[in-house]
Amino acid sequence: MTLIGPIRYYKERVAYPSDEQLRAARATWDFDDIRRPTDDVDCTHIQLIEVSGRNAGERRQLEEEKLTRFFDYIGTRAGFRVLTHQKKPDSATSAFVSHEIVYVIESRPTRGYAKLTLRSEPPRSGTAGAVSDIFSAEGIDRISRIFDKGPRRD
Repeated sequence: MTLIGPIRYYKERVAYPSDEQLRAARATWDFDDIRRPTDDVDCTHIQLIEVSGRNAGERRQLEEEKLTRFFDYIGTRAGFRVLTHQKKPDSATSAFVSHEIVYVIESRPTRGYAKLTLRSEPPRSGTAGAVSDIFSAEGIDRISRIFDKGPRRD
């Protein structure tokens, strides 16, 4: 559903997206087209699958169908790998559940992934992280300065 950005690597492993990148990707979710996952090669992606039913039994059936559709569509891609799959709420009695799946599609699959715990992120190259740049402290500061320039004079 949403492209986070090009895959970043750390010590020859896929680097898990930063909290900032995940927040920026979540802010750009297009809820009109949540059925089709993004499948750009050498990129990190995030998919939200929300399921609700009249009761827990119906929800479980719909949940299984939607997850099967997702993995049938994207799971057959060469280099596809799920980094995380979070289910909320994780209750068998709830009539609503959401799945947030962070995945990559690598042209040359590597072994494992690294959860970055560094104080600073690896340097970005070119357009990498373009969406998250807008929501960074520097991006917000730049935007606020545009609006602080006062009224325009014609």
